[in-house]
Amino acid sequence: MQKTKPPADLTTAAKKLWNRIYDAAAMDEPAQLLLDSLCRSWDRAQAAHALIERDGLVLVERTAHGDAKSRANPACAIERDSLASMMRAWRLLGFDQQPPTEVR
Repeated sequence: MQKTKPPADLTTAAKKLWNRIYDAAAMDEPAQLLLDSLCRSWDRAQAAHALIERDGLVLVERTAHGDAKSRANPACAIERDSLASMMRAWRLLGFDQQPPTEVR
């Protein structure tokens, strides 16, 4: 049986992540859809993070009257939402489950 490939629209880094997760776990079709979503969310979060690094957390704009007005960079919300989506997919795939550790 031929190995499934990551979605073509993912970045190289997300494709590597996709392959590492896919190779580490048994994936049926629904799980693979979650993995695709997880990696797309990762890409989106990374793109948003790059915008935040470039432009800062706060954007300063000039009003029509020339006053300065500060607002949160919209990329902050994109990064937050993308990471939350990624973590939901991670949990749904069952990767948040840790085997019990021995207490000494």
